[in-house]
Amino acid sequence: MEIQEWLQVWQFEHNPFVIFDADRDPYLQIAMVENTSLRSVLLHIDKPTPYVIFAIRGAGKSSMRIDTERFLSQHRDKVLVISYVEFNELLAEVSRPRRLPLEYSSNRSTLARVFKRKREEPLSRESRITLDDHLDYILKLGIEELYEAICEAQKEDMLKDNREIAEKFILLTALYFAPNDLSSKVTALRRLMEISGYKRRSNFFAKKQAKFLAGEMYRNIRSVPVSLESTVKIIQEIGPGLFEFHGIPRTTENRFTLLKSFMELVRYFGLSGVYLLVDRVDEPTSIKGDPEKMRELVTPILDDQLFQINHLGIILFLPYELHDLKKYYRSDRIKTISSINWSPENMVRLIEKRMNVARKPGSPPLHLADIFEENGESKAQFIVRQLTPRNAFRLLSIIIEEHCQTAIYGVKISTEVYESAVQRYLIEKEGY
Repeated sequence: MEIQEWLQVWQFEHNPFVIFDADRDPYLQIAMVENTSLRSVLLHIDKPTPYVIFAIRGAGKSSMRIDTERFLSQHRDKVLVISYVEFNELLAEVSRPRRLPLEYSSNRSTLARVFKRKREEPLSRESRITLDDHLDYILKLGIEELYEAICEAQKEDMLKDNREIAEKFILLTALYFAPNDLSSKVTALRRLMEISGYKRRSNFFAKKQAKFLAGEMYRNIRSVPVSLESTVKIIQEIGPGLFEFHGIPRTTENRFTLLKSFMELVRYFGLSGVYLLVDRVDEPTSIKGDPEKMRELVTPILDDQLFQINHLGIILFLPYELHDLKKYYRSDRIKTISSINWSPENMVRLIEKRMNVARKPGSPPLHLADIFEENGESKAQFIVRQLTPRNAFRLLSIIIEEHCQTAIYGVKISTEVYESAVQRYLIEKEGY
């Protein structure tokens, strides 16, 4: 019997037992069972607070993060949400060997290199990702999200009323916004400058000086792609004044100053704060679930100074393998949830909701116990006690496979097939 034939008998339009990555799950939103009690603990809209959540794989970290994002999206007029979940670009940029063309270098030893006929200055790089790298990337994500939010809320005109705020917004946009899209970036900057009435302090800005400033950005910002030619055009567009006054992020302290300026902008536009949701640290291609590499990625974010930023609520959804990271942060500043637990009641709700979402409209409600020939309730109870949704759905998918390989034609699953599938599942789970 083909699996598709069995699904059709039960009036399933798609297979509800297929395991999806939460971020790519087309049915997550309509089949989600919300953990409202945990959500109420995590989220304080008026004053975002930090949390670290540890959970074993498959327990629903990403589903919970997506549910949190969806809930917070209903409060876009109150909080800004930054999803920090894609690390491949960050890790690729940090690990990439970098060389600065001498025409962009203000290094005093440049002349000596010219005489040695060298055209590039090799830049030193840390062997591991640093807090500076994370801060730059967070500022990139943050200013892009804030720009979109104020345009959507039509609050751009508020920049007319505060010159200092306008300059900070323009500076952060110039440093971090859409680095690979010059046209969009220049358009955004021109729009901001026009709205705020900001004028360049000088009508003439030497291209050589612009190149040196662009070179300094390239030298000091390594986690965010910096195009030297594009950055020169940006600097010429807005003039040197903002960079001279606020400086380029050369140190961690500079970056925290920029982050505080960003938070000031968030508050100025009437938002109570920012939620930074950190997830999927085990998924980058260079990490592939390696606990030690995950620690290298995550540990810099646990800096105490970052968690002291007012109105910034950082929520980290971390694999349980990183549970020892608790020693790196202060428990009085950051609250910890040690595990995500699924009660049998919530697990069966989740499974049955997903089953019924997958069925043809108008089909009568189907319970998990209904698909078994006998002792359906006890079989269902064993399935829902498999600790995580991923485990439960994996067991169910094996049960369906075993049934369809055994039955020529049959609707309900026999005890013999069920027991064979459970044995296969347990062997697979233990890795024998």
